Order: sequence, then C-alpha cells, then structure tokens
Amino acid sequence: MRPVSITDLMSMARPNEELKEKLTAFLANSPDMCLQCARCTSGCTAFELLELKPHEVVALARLGFLEELVASSTIWDCALCLKCVERCPQRIGPAELLLALRNEACSRGLEIPEGFRSVLMTLMETGMAFPPRRRPARDGRSYGREEVGLPEVRMAPSEVALMALMELLGGA
Repeated sequence: MRPVSITDLMSMARPNEELKEKLTAFLANSPDMCLQCARCTSGCTAFELLELKPHEVVALARLGFLEELVASSTIWDCALCLKCVERCPQRIGPAELLLALRNEACSRGLEIPEGFRSVLMTLMETGMAFPPRRRPARDGRSYGREEVGLPEVRMAPSEVALMALMELLGGA
C-alpha cells in the first residue's frame, strides 16, 4: 500500500473546525494570525524533504484541513529545529503545530514512522536516543570517549526516567 499524499486527501476534504480548535488550543498563537510571509519556510532545515512547507502547513491549519495533515507523512518530516518559531514575526510556530498534529496522530493509533519507533526503543533500553559512537578526526582515525579522556557513559535508563517515559506513553 502506497502512503497517502496530502494532495490525494485534499480533493474531497471538508474543514474540521472542531479539530482546529482542539489542536490550536495548546499553541502560543493561533494559525489564523499567520501573514503567510514564508519566513518560517526560508529558515527550514528540512525544506527539501517536505511535501508541504511550514507556511503551507499553517495555511491548511488556518483553513481547517487538519484531518488531512494528521493522516499525512508530512508531519513526521519536520526536524523540529525550531527555526520557524524564531523567524516568525507573529510567533505562530509551525513546529508547535506539527507536534500537536503528531500527538493527534498517535492518539488515533495511526502508523508512526520506523525511525521514531527505533529511537523510542533505544531510549527505553539504554536511556539515550543514540548510543555513544566513535567519531572520525581530520587525521583519518576514529576516536571514542576513552581516547579523548571522557568518562564512560552509563547505558541504562534510571528507574525514575523509565517510569516517567512509560507514564508519558500511557503504559504506566
């Protein structure tokens, strides 16, 4: 089954004002305040990966087409660098909107990309999103923590951190 594109879903869409109110209640400023200046898009680090640019996501949210955004893969492509929030003269924050859309997708039980699941599993197993790795230097050799005098990293989550994570995931 091919992933559903946002343009595939838009052809028969009707705005969902209830969902708009639900998702935008947690944002600092409403998407309705967006000027569509595209400053958020001009600083986006994931610009080339996105089917919809940050200002286009906000425009769809303004129009109430949030069902389509929740079901699209676009919401998972954002790097969450928050440059869009810094650059927005209206302080809309497309990244915050995308987080709200991701939360809605998760609450509906929609499929989460494999990359997110693997990071979550690593986080639960080791307490870290990514394990320590050796890094190459200019001289061509690779160095680990021990070679540069850094202490060993404890690779197990604390009981408190694991319980907090489980509570966030709804498993506790």
